[in-house]
Amino acid sequence: QGPVVLERLEESLAQGSRSPMLAAAVDEPSRKLLLSSPVLQVVNANTVKDRFLFLFTDILVIAKPVIQESDNVLDPAWALVAPDKKFIVKSVVRLRDLRFSDERSDSQTKGSNATALPRSAAMRAFVHQFARDPDMAISTLLTKAGTAGNAAAVGQLLFRTLELDRASLGEYLSQRTSKVVLKTFVDTFGFAGIRVDKALRAFLMSIHVPSRAPPSALDTLLDAFASRWYVANAGIVAYDRDLAIRFVRAIVQLNELLHGSIASEPGPTGYMMNQISTRDFMAAFRRFDPRYLVADDLLEDVYHSIRGERLSMARDSSSGGPVEIPVTIKRPVPMRLTYKIQSEPIIFRIPQPDNQFAIHLSGQGLIFDPDVLYFSRSPEASFRVTGTALGPTTLVLRRAGPNALRYNGLPLSSSIRVERAFMRNTFQVAFRERGGAKRRYMFSVDDHLLRHQWATYLPRQIRACAGDGAVIPPGAFHPAAENVALAVLQDTLIGRRASRVVPAPTAHVRSKSRSKVYHRHGAGRNELELG
Repeated sequence: QGPVVLERLEESLAQGSRSPMLAAAVDEPSRKLLLSSPVLQVVNANTVKDRFLFLFTDILVIAKPVIQESDNVLDPAWALVAPDKKFIVKSVVRLRDLRFSDERSDSQTKGSNATALPRSAAMRAFVHQFARDPDMAISTLLTKAGTAGNAAAVGQLLFRTLELDRASLGEYLSQRTSKVVLKTFVDTFGFAGIRVDKALRAFLMSIHVPSRAPPSALDTLLDAFASRWYVANAGIVAYDRDLAIRFVRAIVQLNELLHGSIASEPGPTGYMMNQISTRDFMAAFRRFDPRYLVADDLLEDVYHSIRGERLSMARDSSSGGPVEIPVTIKRPVPMRLTYKIQSEPIIFRIPQPDNQFAIHLSGQGLIFDPDVLYFSRSPEASFRVTGTALGPTTLVLRRAGPNALRYNGLPLSSSIRVERAFMRNTFQVAFRERGGAKRRYMFSVDDHLLRHQWATYLPRQIRACAGDGAVIPPGAFHPAAENVALAVLQDTLIGRRASRVVPAPTAHVRSKSRSKVYHRHGAGRNELELG
């Protein structure tokens, strides 16, 4: 029987943990490693540290890898290829004491990127009442919202609500009592870095000045636009606010001489009503700019722009005319871009091809491919955008072409934040250390699939550990034993400093270490000039 016993033993050993004999004799370990990977700890918008996370069935270990010059810690296989690598353990946290979040707060609402109707009955009532009595509509809505008297909030509300009657909007903004609201309305476009005539076209397409308005209404709106455009671009133009106002007035006067007036109905730009040359326009403007602060090249470009396409303002909804056509956003403008990384395609759609309609794209620190969307061959058009400067910026979308005024639903602009690559795939954890100090960390991974793994495994284990607490036998022994075991583990991996009691008011002093590999691998190589 000896050979038979040996044969059965060999079979059991070959089956490993699946062997019924071994399973009965050897208990499964209560703590298993479920997931581990390199991460970057995001300290702030410009700083990251190298870290390594180990997720076990009941604890999360946060460690700092000891890196050699040639190491690529961001490679998930780094620790597997070289298992002799060393780590400095920073934290050992029980999962039931951990809080996880994979969301980041967004200042831009989805409404600024969509053509949806007002989302609530209150907003629908506001839009309806605004067409009849703007002041009463605003007062009623702000009273319900509890923000009465907030002119800046009113300006942003009017800017974001695409369904407003444009004639009522133009009349309201031109009132003397609406100066602060008008200032916010224009500022929300984000005209920094956008040529003045292009910005003027975008502004005029957002309002309509009705014939019932005072004769000075248009001048009030134009002067306010010019002032705010100047404030946004004061650092890159050589002239002052007064000359900026003169420049805008000259553009509008040129349009009137060439085309009669600012158009408010769709249609092609006709023949010139007066034969005015580039030289005539430049000579007339130099009476206000004898020092040539506005370059000749710019004046010439503006002249050809106005000559080629007249200025237009939004249609008056009460005037009838052709039915408006919606612009559908199939894939919206992203709220965040990674520095020097091209976005996914952003897709706009109209019901059918139209060679008389286009969308022009502008924005400071943004590169568009292409920068003009045409719909002559297809009802869909797409573009990609690349951010070349960190921080907030704005994408301004401007309708153009003879049929531009027939289309609605296109956002006036979209806010975008350009970030470093390490802000792409992030998640956050929060916990309280043994001494009582609160910790909140944001981690970043290079691959969205790896982020998905962490966003799946970690919350699931946190829930599992929280559920285990419900079946722990009553009494003080089990929790005390568990706390002692964790303290021993922390002291072993981290050292005695982990058990020090830190007074609550004491601020957490961050170490001065910085990632040694971020700028050597992946998208971080695009940011060498940023430091």
